Amino acid sequence: MNLELLNTLATLGTLFVITGTAIAAIYQLRQMRGANQITALTEIRASQETPQFVRATHFVYSELPAKMQDPAFRYQVANRTARTAEFNGMISDAEIVGNSYENIGVLAKTGLVDRQHLLDIHSQLVIDAWSALGDMTAILRAHYGSAIWENFEYLAVLSQDWQAAHAGGNYPPGVRRIDVPNRWQADDERYAATLAT
Repeated sequence: MNLELLNTLATLGTLFVITGTAIAAIYQLRQMRGANQITALTEIRASQETPQFVRATHFVYSELPAKMQDPAFRYQVANRTARTAEFNGMISDAEIVGNSYENIGVLAKTGLVDRQHLLDIHSQLVIDAWSALGDMTAILRAHYGSAIWENFEYLAVLSQDWQAAHAGGNYPPGVRRIDVPNRWQADDERYAATLAT
């Protein structure tokens, strides 16, 4: 065997080893990225299940609309140094919700969380929170600039677009659905009618 052939075989062997190593590295990187996505989505969900976040969300949906009618409350939203004990906790609750979605928006914008998975799980929650905090956002932006909750806004836009693209849901096509009848529908409709009178 001549030296040139031996050198060529050694070079090919090295090429195969390097190629195999690169393929293994790519596979490991994909596995790590998938694990990181699972971890990030799990941490987002866990942060939104804390008692503090649940309480804050309840305030935003059930009490904030009425509080926004109060000029003293709106004044304190706009003027952080004027906040009193009466309203400070309430404003903080609203900020907890807005800041949470602001942080999630950063993760989505930077690609640290897969947008499609995030939107599949959270898009309606984001849209609801953005809508509920709309008046407060307008006041904060009027006093502190348009950067207030801009990543939350970005996430809301992505969520609206995702919902529009998946108006019928995101259930895999061709997979059988399970019929889920609402056995209380008639009773609930009668009850709801009594509340309207």
